[in-house]
Amino acid sequence: MAEQTPIIVTDNTLEGQISTLLRYLVAAGGAFALGKGWIDDATLQALTALATVALPMAWGIWKTYTAKQKLIQAAQFAPDSVAQVVHK
Repeated sequence: MAEQTPIIVTDNTLEGQISTLLRYLVAAGGAFALGKGWIDDATLQALTALATVALPMAWGIWKTYTAKQKLIQAAQFAPDSVAQVVHK
């Protein structure tokens, strides 16, 4: 029987920490810009909404895409009885 390589899953939680840090930086930067008079309250609310909704959504789409690419690549090397890549 051929040697089998296990599926390796990392326990890296850095991605979640980075997104949390970015939210805090946007909030702090927005408060600073508001205090300096560079932006008004409505602009700060719009930027905060953009940073808390659009950026995580784009990140999630990218992560889903790259995970799917890795899955396709792994399936190409697996025996047909284990996984098959179907081209649609």
